Amino acid sequence: MKLIKLVLFLLTPLFLLSCSDDNDPVQESKGDYEFGYFITNEGPFQNGSGTLTFVGDDGNVQQEVYKSVNGENLGNIVNSMFIDGDRAYIVVNNSSLIVVVDRNTMEKLAVIQGDEIKNPRHFVVAEGKGFVSNWGDPFDPSDDFIAVVDLDANEVRATIPVGEGPERMLATSEGLMVALQGGFNFNNQVVLIEPTTNQVIRTIEVGDVPNSLQADGAGNVWVLCAGKPSYADVETSGALYKIQLSDFSSTSKVFELVTDHPGLLNFDAGQLFYHLNGQIYRMSPGASEFPEEGITGLEGFYYSMTVANGELYGTDAGDFASEGIVKVFNVNSGALLNTIEAGIVPGQVVFP
Repeated sequence: MKLIKLVLFLLTPLFLLSCSDDNDPVQESKGDYEFGYFITNEGPFQNGSGTLTFVGDDGNVQQEVYKSVNGENLGNIVNSMFIDGDRAYIVVNNSSLIVVVDRNTMEKLAVIQGDEIKNPRHFVVAEGKGFVSNWGDPFDPSDDFIAVVDLDANEVRATIPVGEGPERMLATSEGLMVALQGGFNFNNQVVLIEPTTNQVIRTIEVGDVPNSLQADGAGNVWVLCAGKPSYADVETSGALYKIQLSDFSSTSKVFELVTDHPGLLNFDAGQLFYHLNGQIYRMSPGASEFPEEGITGLEGFYYSMTVANGELYGTDAGDFASEGIVKVFNVNSGALLNTIEAGIVPGQVVFP
């Protein structure tokens, strides 16, 4: 009897372990790039190729991850990247193509190119379709358009003519909003596209050179306008517009000085963030005035800026010919948390 009890005692842990394994199957990894974020690097202007840097949640930094997996370059210039589920769409400007990859493995799935992709800028998904802002011929102000992509076939199914210089896009409850920054010239409009019909249904006039769009989760879209620069025919001041999606009425706050040209609008944790004259400013959406002082510790002339989860990621392109860096700060304390080596001209930090 003692022998039987001893055998049962020894076998019980194995039985429990077996049951535990059956009830809790091990989740297989989707790929080497499942956990972390990407940095797009434009690469040398008019020659060479742009690249992708991957920063893992474990802190490991890998350069040229697309080339290391696929054995080929992305092209010139890597302007932006958009992640939709397990797919990523890499927009390559001068090469006029969009590279579709599995964002977990970086394996190339398709290339979207042809006459309907010409000087592409940004990609976004709305109503199950992809939308790409295109400058067309940058010297022709009348041929700019939005390309509509079938995400299953990875092919352009339609194009939507818009005004000059379509750049940033934002999918909202009322449709797709597109900022017309102006390309080689200067524009002052935001258009609303109905994504199911591929039609422009509204045009909203804002300040000169709208460069950023952000939704605040309360039914408003904020549009930051840089204003015309000093080399324009007439320099104009920057402005911040709030567009209410319920009726598309807009209100604006204009920066007092004509020489103030803000950019890089972000929204995080209920606050707006923007860059102006080497300072980073934080502003409540309900504020009646612009903040007078920037956030201490975040000073810098960043090429791009992303604020997410209480952290600011500012890219520094350096001399635009050698590898740049990305600085990571705590937006509340201003403390520098990390400095990450990137490729040539780091242009965008992209989270899944």
